[in-house]
Amino acid sequence: MRAFFKKIILKFFRFFGIKLQGTIVKRIVVESEVSEKAKIHGDYTIRKSKIGDYTYISQNSHLSMTQIGKFCSIGPNLMSGWGIHPVSAVSTSPMFYSTMKQNGFSLVTQNKIEEQKPIIIGNDVFIGMNVIILDGLTIGDGAIIGAGSVVVKDVAPYEIVAGNPAKVIKKRFSDDIIDRLLVSKWWDKDLEGLKLIEKYFFEVETFLNEVEELGDT
Repeated sequence: MRAFFKKIILKFFRFFGIKLQGTIVKRIVVESEVSEKAKIHGDYTIRKSKIGDYTYISQNSHLSMTQIGKFCSIGPNLMSGWGIHPVSAVSTSPMFYSTMKQNGFSLVTQNKIEEQKPIIIGNDVFIGMNVIILDGLTIGDGAIIGAGSVVVKDVAPYEIVAGNPAKVIKKRFSDDIIDRLLVSKWWDKDLEGLKLIEKYFFEVETFLNEVEELGDT
């Protein structure tokens, strides 16, 4: 019984970010939709975002205006969307273009630029640890982003990118296989349909043949 109440109290403290043994757990969700079938670990900040079924996000991730599809695997310390600074003006300081008073002051009465743009991350995307994704980008279905990458442009479906700035390393499959995977939309299948993926996990073409034969595409 004591262990049960201890568990409840710890959950309460973590939910409200109360300090426990020198550690503060912060879990912030604002104007967001997180699937009950998704899993988010550790500390996180999620603002104006959407997270799909069976996606997991590791600790210390920060999402802003980010839509994430189903079955994504995301490593720790993801920074997705943090605002835009103009680079062709006299200054990059928001004091001169933003009403948000990021530094405590503002000289403007209306915003001069669109400071944040939506980010779209598709289905079955794998993102390694310590990745930064800039505002306004789209990461296609099945893409892989290597650890430590800074993504500054769109990533096509099933591309593998890495580096700072992130560059294309290769495609995961041939164009034909990629097209067939995209058409299959396997991530939208029910649990019974998903069993085919487990059965043919390393046999991509066999899986696609089976799906196409069943007429599910």
